[in-house]
Amino acid sequence: MGNRVKGRQKKKSIKAAVHSGMATHRKLSRMGKNRKKDHAGLDATFIGRARVLKKLQISLKDFRRLCILKGVYPREPRGRAPRNKKGQVFYHIKDVKALAHEPLLEKFREFKTFMKKVRRSANRNEKDEARRKQLMAPKYTLHHLVRERYPRFADALGDLDDALCLVNLFACLPSDGRIQANITRKAQVLAASWGAYCATTGSIVKSFISVKGVYVEADIMTSGQSVPVRWVTPHNFTQHVPEGVDFRVMLTFFEFYETLLGFVLYKLYGELGVRYPLPTVATTDSNGSDGSSNIISSATLHPTLGGKASSLLAANLSALQMALNEASKGNSAADAVKDAVGKEEKSAEATNQEDKKVTKANKKKQKKLMQSIDEALEGVKEDDDSDVSDNDDDMDQDDEEQAPIAAPLREALEAIDDNTDQNDEGIIQIITDPEAQKRHQLFHNLTFFLSREVPRGYLELIILSYGGRVGWEGQDSPVAMNDSTITHHVIDRPKILPSYAKLPKSREYVQPQWILDCANFNFVLPITKYAVGSELPPHLSPWVDDKEEGYVPKYKEEVERLRNGEMLDDVSDDEQRIETEANDGKNESSSESEKQEPPAKVLQKDSEVQEEDGREEEGSESSEEEEDDEKAERKVLNKKRTEDEEAAHLAKALMSKKAARLYGRMQHGIAQKQAKVDNLHKKRREIDSSREKSKDGKTQLKQKVERLKKERQDKESAYSETGGSMKKKRRKR
Repeated sequence: MGNRVKGRQKKKSIKAAVHSGMATHRKLSRMGKNRKKDHAGLDATFIGRARVLKKLQISLKDFRRLCILKGVYPREPRGRAPRNKKGQVFYHIKDVKALAHEPLLEKFREFKTFMKKVRRSANRNEKDEARRKQLMAPKYTLHHLVRERYPRFADALGDLDDALCLVNLFACLPSDGRIQANITRKAQVLAASWGAYCATTGSIVKSFISVKGVYVEADIMTSGQSVPVRWVTPHNFTQHVPEGVDFRVMLTFFEFYETLLGFVLYKLYGELGVRYPLPTVATTDSNGSDGSSNIISSATLHPTLGGKASSLLAANLSALQMALNEASKGNSAADAVKDAVGKEEKSAEATNQEDKKVTKANKKKQKKLMQSIDEALEGVKEDDDSDVSDNDDDMDQDDEEQAPIAAPLREALEAIDDNTDQNDEGIIQIITDPEAQKRHQLFHNLTFFLSREVPRGYLELIILSYGGRVGWEGQDSPVAMNDSTITHHVIDRPKILPSYAKLPKSREYVQPQWILDCANFNFVLPITKYAVGSELPPHLSPWVDDKEEGYVPKYKEEVERLRNGEMLDDVSDDEQRIETEANDGKNESSSESEKQEPPAKVLQKDSEVQEEDGREEEGSESSEEEEDDEKAERKVLNKKRTEDEEAAHLAKALMSKKAARLYGRMQHGIAQKQAKVDNLHKKRREIDSSREKSKDGKTQLKQKVERLKKERQDKESAYSETGGSMKKKRRKR
């Protein structure tokens, strides 16, 4: 029996059970093998943060920086958590492998060893050695990460919202603590460069002022498609930095977004034919020692750039326009064609002088070429035949036709060159999108002057984007305050200053909201509601779809009527009160005149009154007929409504349980939406009714208050007759 010992119990076999009916190999092939630990399933797919740090051999601070720069974020596993550890942070295994092969990881390790050497020198009190080593710190770039995360330019533009919001936020923060002055300076330069591009190309589409800041949206054209980019510009107030914000994380994001914006602006400025970044210091003239050209003068630059401009946006706009002017000189297609035509003319004259005898075949070819050129330049006036000298009688007729051809061609090319998109100030417009060109005509030939208290950043951006000129109170302003060409003076004060009385009377004084509302509606609105000191109309958001919401605000309806050419009945309450008083006076005077009239006229008036009574009786009969018709129509509508409700109830009864639940949820959502719309209409009716005034000039709200006061007084008097008092007694101290 082998090794079996008598009296001991037989061990159970590790093989398949006897009753299973299958052998060990057969069972293994059917049921599968026992999986090893951490080789498959959720435990192998998702790894905790502690295991990732151990695997990569880096600190938590460097791991956070690496994840932000690489674009790796924690993932939440579907179903159960790995190892039943709920609430833990997990990362995907593929993301961890990508981080392990990142070149920045090696740079972080080099920097860690470098800091050890610097600290050792500092601890040994070797300050000179520590300063020398500080200059040898390892450096890295994030260019490969931008190309890796955004393979297409449209992808980078689509992810530019967060970058612009963060850059504009850092541009407004004070330099304190971890936020150093150079960080704020970089943010301001990037924001100004982006604003200069949007203003020059007319890309601003929508804008809205809120409590958080000013929301702005721009449409950027790239490869034939428009990409919307939206960002928030904080209000220009003193910012109080909260203590609970981890600025190390925000600075890491800013480090990546700075590189991303640099790539995007380089691409966008390159499409304009301008090199980015723009020059930041004034160079000497071409006659100077270094031989460089003076592209930007110091007057157009911000003081931090060595100039005299009062804002970075104005400095970048001036620099961009001057760079466009420089790029447009000698680089146009018309210049190239003119040079080619001039060379051909010179070569033709040289060949004619050398050899005047041309074969008949060549003459025919030249004649056909000249005819094709004449057909292309049909609209161009030809030179007078007086330019042709009388001494050329010996030449053939074909040669005589050759002389006036080059002059019209040159004139046409010069006309093309002169008709380039330049306005009176020499500012080159490079707007090619038809929609942007329409927007750019909104403030065309309008000049705005911003008062001292008006925020200049976003208003200057919107005005320039819609084709207007802008000036401000400052030495670098392109428009003086007393300039007669100013059409709109923007003021944010309750009253106009007395000193403004000396200014020209041709300008209009408006509040800043007028500019944004005109830009959002793409229509120059009347300034009566935006006058200085008047109550402003509602500032409507351009991102709300009124058709989807089911409610159109009253002011938007008024603007649409104005755009359609309709006249609004804007009669003020004072005018209405004056009219009612005038009508009352007429009635009183008519009654007094009736008393003084002779009896013959009185009898004539009585007959007229009787005729009017007969007409009123006929009108009452016709009104009764109309009421009967309305009742009949109402009955038909009620009957149809009940039939529709019964049909819907029957259809719902035939639905399955799942479909009925889905239908019920849909109807519940529709009912909630309709309830909101009804509430808005109710509020609107209450506001309109409260603004209506009676003959005494009192609003309904004031009448209600007076009525409630009178009712309380009546109650108090009735209660006082019983011997009590409703007035509260003051406690003696």
